[in-house]
Amino acid sequence: MSDLTAVPTEDPGTGEPVRYYIDQSWYDASGISFRTAAQGRFCPECQKRVGSVAEESVPVVDQKAGRVIYETRRVSYGDNPIAVIRAHCSKERNYITPDTPVIESVFRMFLASGNQPATLEHVRDSLTDWVSYRDRPHGYAPEFVKRLLEANRRYGIRPFPVGD
Repeated sequence: MSDLTAVPTEDPGTGEPVRYYIDQSWYDASGISFRTAAQGRFCPECQKRVGSVAEESVPVVDQKAGRVIYETRRVSYGDNPIAVIRAHCSKERNYITPDTPVIESVFRMFLASGNQPATLEHVRDSLTDWVSYRDRPHGYAPEFVKRLLEANRRYGIRPFPVGD
């Protein structure tokens, strides 16, 4: 069993709470496709659409006008799995259920949030939003979530690096 101090709760340089995120470079270093892993969390409707042609609005800076405009591009559906999950799949009823393993729920929570770095407290609160205390009466203690993140060897969830 590992020591809980291996994953800090505060950044030693700033004293701010450590934030976590899905480190996509971990997938590259591990020889795992992040896109495939994330697409595996698509709802059945989006699973069927993977690879089909879709149109996507992409922000582009118009240098002459000095403003952002949106261009429509044809892309393969699901190439940006976080956007698909955030816009559609995470809003489906069974995206995270009381039966979803907790570390899988954390991974899905990060996908649904656009992989925004989050503190242990925010992760815990988000999980509680998905699965109520009624369905999981013991809730998600921060120490429990911290232990899961520390032991994580499959999802690439890591402390968010703070710039120097």
